[in-house]
Amino acid sequence: MDKTWIVVADSAHARILATTQRVNTPAEIASLEHPESRMKQSELVSDKPGQTNDRMGVAQNQMEEPDYRGQEQEDFASTIIEKLEEGRQQGRFDSLVLVAAPNFLGILRNSLSKPLSKMVTQSLDKNLVTHDEESIRKHLFH
Repeated sequence: MDKTWIVVADSAHARILATTQRVNTPAEIASLEHPESRMKQSELVSDKPGQTNDRMGVAQNQMEEPDYRGQEQEDFASTIIEKLEEGRQQGRFDSLVLVAAPNFLGILRNSLSKPLSKMVTQSLDKNLVTHDEESIRKHLFH
């Protein structure tokens, strides 16, 4: 019997559900949190961006501040992918479904290894992380 893992995520929360049949309600097997992805840019850094001088040394231009929040989201996506890769290597699932808020779904897809990306059978760009398991099943397998 094929086992499907369903990743339901946004930039700060992720749930991994498992099912063997589309008609069965999936069971949650893991939950991950990353509150730093929700923090404001100003909460992630304590310093202001640096300044540069022009070549004459007269004017000072502020350097562009790095996207710390975006980096936190990428870090969280990597954490999710590590968990999935571990499950793949252990043979714990045969197919993978990705459900995530649109922006985060793109980050997840870009983080997938080739073997994991070949296992993705479906993806849905919706934020369903707070929905119950039966509601998620209905969105995916109606």
